[in-house]
Amino acid sequence: MSRCLYFPLAVLALLAVLLLVVEAAAVQEVLKLDEDKSYVRNLDTGIENNYTDVLDSEQLEGDMLEFHIYLGKTGNPILDDYVLELRTNLDNPEWKFGDNLSHSANWIVWKGKEAHERVVPKVVLTGEVPKPITKVKEPGFDAYDVYGIGEEEVYVELTVGMTARDATTLETIVQKLEPAMRFLCTNEGIKRAKSELDANLEDAKEKIGYYPLEEDIRDLYKEGHPGWASKLSEHYKELSVGAEPRPVELYVIVAILFGLLLGAGLVYVYVSRGGGTGVDVTEIASELDDTSGRIAEKSSSINTISAKLARSADEEQRGTARELLKLRASLNELANEIRAIADRIRGSR
Repeated sequence: MSRCLYFPLAVLALLAVLLLVVEAAAVQEVLKLDEDKSYVRNLDTGIENNYTDVLDSEQLEGDMLEFHIYLGKTGNPILDDYVLELRTNLDNPEWKFGDNLSHSANWIVWKGKEAHERVVPKVVLTGEVPKPITKVKEPGFDAYDVYGIGEEEVYVELTVGMTARDATTLETIVQKLEPAMRFLCTNEGIKRAKSELDANLEDAKEKIGYYPLEEDIRDLYKEGHPGWASKLSEHYKELSVGAEPRPVELYVIVAILFGLLLGAGLVYVYVSRGGGTGVDVTEIASELDDTSGRIAEKSSSINTISAKLARSADEEQRGTARELLKLRASLNELANEIRAIADRIRGSR
């Protein structure tokens, strides 16, 4: 009986601990960020966006942004030694909290019981979007600090906590206000390089299919070398044009296929006129069917190539595409005739 009592008591104890943990976590949430009221204004363009619209967005280097962040209390107890840390990596920041100003990257505000009892002031931050300089990885040189050009994360963080003895840094973190502002700094050159790279690699893939070099070029862009990546993608596209099957080669293929068709016709005439005594007619008919199938496959390949040539900017290649389509139609008709010849051979014996 005593053992039966241990299990429900253990469950009750576990539930009590969980409730205490949840309650303690709730007490820690002393401030909240009003996402609906908060907004960001671009001082260069005059465009104003809701706070959440800027999250995970791309912002151009050099633009001046002005953040208006509204805070409120949750109703949970606020200890006297709680403070609010404001932190950002924007260039040339200027914070405004109530009547006070600061130009530091991080600033401790909202100190003491008296400040806690008043309405929490709006946080206003003005700063310049930094240049998109990012730390990159260089294969085989991991021990070196190397920097390149690429989209880099910018942040604006508000954190409730308790300070160390110097009163300028947080020693204990109580609450990070969410959602913390995160976005990427970029510039028109990076965006243009990405568009050119994507277009060049897509064109190359349509001509020669996928090769691992494509991923290497994309990695080069991601690792902070957009200029080189865009240039190499352009050369890769040019090489892919050289690797395409030439129209002359295609006509050779077509000529071979017509040769197969002519051979099939001769076999039919030979057999139908009594030649080939002792020849296995069924086997010949089967081989003709196989030949017809192979011609159909080649015809499909020609269609794929002609479709690629049709998208070319070169008028001569587009003209070649039209001629190939006509040849493909003829091939399909003749492949059907071979199958008919095979059927006639079977019926001739």
